[in-house]
Amino acid sequence: MTGLGNHSEYGVLREVVVGSAANLHLPPYGNDLLHYPGPLRDALLANGAGPLDVAHHFPDLYAETVRQIDAIAATFEAHGVRVHRPRPYHQAETRYLDSLQPGWSQLYPADPVFMLGEHFLELSLRRAYRRKEVFPLRELVAPMLAGQAGLHHVAMPQSAPFTPSGEGPGPFLEGGDILIVGRDVIVGQGQLCSDRAGLDWLSSYLADWNYRVHPLAIRGPILHALGLICLLREGLAMAHLPALADGLPAPIADWDVIEISEEEMHGHATVGVSLDDKRYMIDPRFTRLMGELEKHAIEPVPTPCDAIGFWGGAIRCVTLPLARDPA
Repeated sequence: MTGLGNHSEYGVLREVVVGSAANLHLPPYGNDLLHYPGPLRDALLANGAGPLDVAHHFPDLYAETVRQIDAIAATFEAHGVRVHRPRPYHQAETRYLDSLQPGWSQLYPADPVFMLGEHFLELSLRRAYRRKEVFPLRELVAPMLAGQAGLHHVAMPQSAPFTPSGEGPGPFLEGGDILIVGRDVIVGQGQLCSDRAGLDWLSSYLADWNYRVHPLAIRGPILHALGLICLLREGLAMAHLPALADGLPAPIADWDVIEISEEEMHGHATVGVSLDDKRYMIDPRFTRLMGELEKHAIEPVPTPCDAIGFWGGAIRCVTLPLARDPA
């Protein structure tokens, strides 16, 4: 296939946006950041009401994060995937929605927007400090959309302000919760991620294109469906089953599952990226899972991301697929 269009989780990957750690400032600690590790929580609490300058407070981790993100981009390019990077924020953008939640990040472009089939969706994020991420991504992708017939660009309704953390009443829909299974779409539902109103909006929007949307209920303070499950090829997933409150959703209910431990889940084992249905990018710390992948005829592509994981994400989070073939 040629041109933009993201049609699966494990078809041949053609084109991506990879995020950036440039000038990363994280918001004051609040209930919407429960997924952060203890040392980061402590630093945010000690920093008070302003955003935390990550490069200043964690210089070695920050430098390694930059290196790992650049290495992920290089790995994609080495496997024939076209890579784009977002421009830095304008200064005025960094202050957008400061009254709700100060801070700014471009680490994880997978969440604020999503390419679903031929539809480029601007989504609605739960954390107010992340809502500005759409601006550089829109500027990057919109000209590509304009140059290709048959593509759609839509922005979903945004949440009104409501709580002190800036979360608001919703709707919330985040890219890290969306999994594509043909004409079925699975959407994670949990206390830190997308909600029912976000799912309902997506279901209504996609109905005209004959998609079916299914909820995946998440148990506990886990950020995104991708934090606990990934789809490796037709009939095979990798997941931490105890975190699935209602089990596997209908489109994949009969699939085989490589089960992962709670520790592996918190280490973001399912937050890798499939280059196709035979190759999966995964942190080399997961030696047991790399062996399991090989048993299922999937080649693990070792891709370090432990430093990236300190901030709450991994390989898939820093990667926004723009072009991927159907499964």
